[in-house]
Formats: sequence, C-alpha cells, structure tokens
Amino acid sequence: MPLSDCRSSWLALCLSFSAFLAPLSPAALNVPLASAPRTPPVLTSQQQDQLHDLVARVLRHADKAGCKKNTCTILVANFTGSSGSTSILGIQLADELSQMLATQQTAIRVIDRSRLHAFFEQQRIPSKDFQQEKALQWLGKHLGATTVLEGGIQEQGGSVRARVNLRSCDKDRQGPFEEVRIPYPDIEAGLRPLEPFPANPPSLNSPSTPMITKAGAGGLDAPRCVSCPQPSYTDPARVAKFQGTILLEVVVSSEGQMKEARIVRGLPFGLNESAMNIMQSWRFKPAMHGGEPVNAAVMIEVSFHLY
Repeated sequence: MPLSDCRSSWLALCLSFSAFLAPLSPAALNVPLASAPRTPPVLTSQQQDQLHDLVARVLRHADKAGCKKNTCTILVANFTGSSGSTSILGIQLADELSQMLATQQTAIRVIDRSRLHAFFEQQRIPSKDFQQEKALQWLGKHLGATTVLEGGIQEQGGSVRARVNLRSCDKDRQGPFEEVRIPYPDIEAGLRPLEPFPANPPSLNSPSTPMITKAGAGGLDAPRCVSCPQPSYTDPARVAKFQGTILLEVVVSSEGQMKEARIVRGLPFGLNESAMNIMQSWRFKPAMHGGEPVNAAVMIEVSFHLY
C-alpha cells in the first residue's frame, strides 16, 4: 500500500509494504535468478595466451583512460552480454584478466576480485543496473579504483568474442576497445544469464531475533507504518538520474522497531545504505497474534523515481 504521494516532486521516493503468507521464491518476488553454481572449464594454454595478449594491448594504451603507472588502480568488472546480464563465462574471463593484470604490470594496482564478489553478495545489485556508465564508475570508486576495465561478450561462429576497454572513474576518458575471439566449450551454458550473488539472501532468523513469523501466516496481522521518513537520493544517484526499487525483508519487533533487515534486490549509488540508515528511525504498529504484539518479517519496497 503506498505510503506517500510520489507525484509532487521531481526527485521522489515511493514506499510500499507487501506482507506475504509464506516464503516466496525469487521468481515470485521478481528477483533476478541465479543458476546453481558450477565450475567453469579450465582455460587451455592457447586461450591463456590469447588473454595475455589482450591484457598487453589494453595496458599499451592505458594512459588514454588516465591510468598511469604508480597512480592507477584498476577494477575488472564482470563482463556482460548484450542484455546487460553477466554469466559464468563473464565472471570467469573477468577473474582471469584481473589475475593477469596483477602479474603483468606491477606499477599498476588491481582490486582483488574477491572484494567485488563480496560486494555483490552483500548488496545484491543486478548486473543490468551497471549498464549505465556512471554506475560502473561509481562501482569502481566505491571499491577504491581509479579505472574500470569493462567488457562485453557474445557468441560468434562457435567462439566467444570479448571486447574490452579501460574507463576512468573520475573523468570522461577511456582507452580504445580491444577484442579477442576464443573457442569455448558449451557456449550456450557459459553465456546463460547468471547474477553474481546467491539466488536466496541469508536467513533473517538469528539468536538475536527469535520466533520470527512471516506477516500474514497463521492469521498474523502485518505491521503498519506509523512514522516512516523517506530516505534521500544520494548525490551520485541524482547526477546519474537513476531510478529503481530496492526490495528488503525486514523484521519488525514487538516494540514496533526495525530489528533486522536484509537486501533481497538492491540498487547502486549508495541507495541501499540510504534506505537502510533511515529505516533505523522508522516506527511501526507491530504485528499482532492472539492480541499480543510479536516479531514479524515483512517485505518492503523503497522506490526511487524521477518526475
């Protein structure tokens, strides 16, 4: 149910609550699905040589993207297909190139890809939200990079065509596009869309918040918002004119406060943090069961829209 009229301002936020009767699948919640993880095939020596050559060509013109020795830090982003989604192959090639960059050029720092994997697991931002140039630049700066290596991949005649370039995180500067075409077994499976985070977020049930019940289950009334100030647009999101919706599962305590929250589907530009921070001050009429207030979990959407 909408909590505010979002037509009155150019930058507006819509908040809505949706209680569910039972645990829902990611598909039912319109959450990007992640396939069951599998180990990608090991690259052959020929494929490795092709990628080494690609890295050398990228570094040859790194200064055009403002990437200079001793001052440059590169983040290798997940490679994406034409739809903006990443894949097993998109993640594998990015991992490989990141390692090669780190070993071939000691005067340039490379962000450890484990930090990017941890970021996506926590923030749960769909790959498509990074199609926008400013979102990719924000991601790089957020993880401490000055430059991002971005890449696109597609099937071409039984092989995989990868096209990459360096992009500055601060300025409108980028290096030339470099390409490589490598044979790859089972291309269809390798390019299948796959979000870089688990399909299901971590459970909210914990020793600190016992006896959590899904709102609506067993006749449990859903919590109702009493005071829910709107989160603010962050400056990077405002500059990028970014729009989207965060989906969270929130535990509302029997005292009517947000006890715990987890991101089910997130947004870039620091909007996750903006929403989570303001929700600490939200107050609710708690869920009731048998006339007594109880802890309850509800799904909450926070939408950021431009008007």
